[in-house]
Amino acid sequence: MDENKLIKVMDYIRRFSEENGYTPSVREIGAYCGIKSTATVHSYIERLQEKGYLNKAENKKRAVTLGKSGSVNIPLLGTVTAGQPVFAYENYEEYYSFPLGEFRGEDLFMLHVQGTSMINAGICDGDKIIVRRQQTAADGEIVVALVGESATVKRLFRRNGKIILHPENEVLDDFVFNPEEVSILGKVVGLIRNRIA
Repeated sequence: MDENKLIKVMDYIRRFSEENGYTPSVREIGAYCGIKSTATVHSYIERLQEKGYLNKAENKKRAVTLGKSGSVNIPLLGTVTAGQPVFAYENYEEYYSFPLGEFRGEDLFMLHVQGTSMINAGICDGDKIIVRRQQTAADGEIVVALVGESATVKRLFRRNGKIILHPENEVLDDFVFNPEEVSILGKVVGLIRNRIA
């Protein structure tokens, strides 16, 4: 089964349901997703039901409803600084729910941001960042890095055999480390702000 097509079917059902208040028909799903056979659409729906993303609705023309797995819960783990690296604690404070299509099967976590070193990248004190857990990142990507037992959010660069954690604030200098001193915890992939500045 084509996993990309499966994701496209789920995304379409979710979006259609949010816009219309009911799920699309099998023919509507097929037309949107480029699937000519209704039997093939049914097989995708059955697979989504097995995974818990859809529920079968008895005695209804539109035979599915969104399941609880139509969303993903991302844990808020603690605080990271956008300033001098400081200790970040990892305990699950709470969860935030997002539509499944936003983050497909990724290993994600969230952190409170404390400090102003990333303000020119649009990351402000008090924001929450969404981080994809990964151990590598490309130059120029915004990462959460662990230096000793301290975590920080910075833009990553590699120069002359060194790791540079670059703050996006012109009043601050780069932090320069030997590669063995830095571990990448993840790449920043999203941001939540609860207020308007």
